[in-house]
Amino acid sequence: MRVPYRLATDAILSADSVVLAGHENADGDSLGCVLALTLAIRALGKRAVPLSTDGVPEIYRWMPGQEDIRPTTDERGFDLAIVCDTSAYARLGAAAEPMRSARVGMRLDHHGDLGDPFDIACVNSKAAATGEMAYQLIRRLGVPITLEMAECLLCAIVTDTGSFRFMNTSPSTLQVSADLMRRGACPAYISELVFESRSPASVRLLARALSSLQFAHEQQVAWVRLTAADFAETEASDADSEGVVNHARSMRGVRVGMLFREADDRGVRVSLRSRNGVDVAAVARQFGGGGHVMAAGCTVPMGLADAEAAVLAAVEAQLGR
Repeated sequence: MRVPYRLATDAILSADSVVLAGHENADGDSLGCVLALTLAIRALGKRAVPLSTDGVPEIYRWMPGQEDIRPTTDERGFDLAIVCDTSAYARLGAAAEPMRSARVGMRLDHHGDLGDPFDIACVNSKAAATGEMAYQLIRRLGVPITLEMAECLLCAIVTDTGSFRFMNTSPSTLQVSADLMRRGACPAYISELVFESRSPASVRLLARALSSLQFAHEQQVAWVRLTAADFAETEASDADSEGVVNHARSMRGVRVGMLFREADDRGVRVSLRSRNGVDVAAVARQFGGGGHVMAAGCTVPMGLADAEAAVLAAVEAQLGR
């Protein structure tokens, strides 16, 4: 897949001010890209403003430069906006308005779904993580990749590949990761910080989710739920639910795992994971979401029970195909 890196590098080199943002419910890939690119752009002597509408989840607060991230900014009219790891301004939350107001809009993304029009669209659905693409972009800018940049980029890759366990891991993914390791980044260190440093609240929340486990379609589909009460009573945040969906998919014989979590007045957020090529992105798109074939998500404007029934029906129809 041909990616217009030349257009992207020219846009960065010709800009004096750049604003960067990843999607809401920030993960390691979106944050890793925003932070690594911020460091690279500043190394060029340019002004870079990193945004994340939901801030930085606790498990990512070790990342270099994360203290500079703000939910949004009152400034408008940046020379360039770089949207990382999503195709839609709507998924930027409070960061959307300053991003839209930039003179040039760029998308850097490994999701293949169609979204908003951008002046420059760097999209490669074969990349395991957008972090792989940010690595290529920084190299083309001629900026030396520092240890801090390498840690951010490797975090992006480690989190989106499940520590290189997922099927999206390619030879290119490992080659990029090896180079980042040569620059000082350590995947074991990153994996421990992200996957093995959970707060007590997040563990209590996981216990609540697992206690709600249900099956359907001859146990090929498994799902768990988290209510607003679960979050309140465990004193957990939405960020504490990251990774819970993987437990639903991890059981033998399960082809699709799902997590349903109440999201205040916005309805129910749904995370979907699959194996054996079941296309959960097609399911998510039916509800205005998107993602990858085996990892996707959406927000359903219904109550919890209705959302479960609607998404389950769509998943079973997809399995029938």
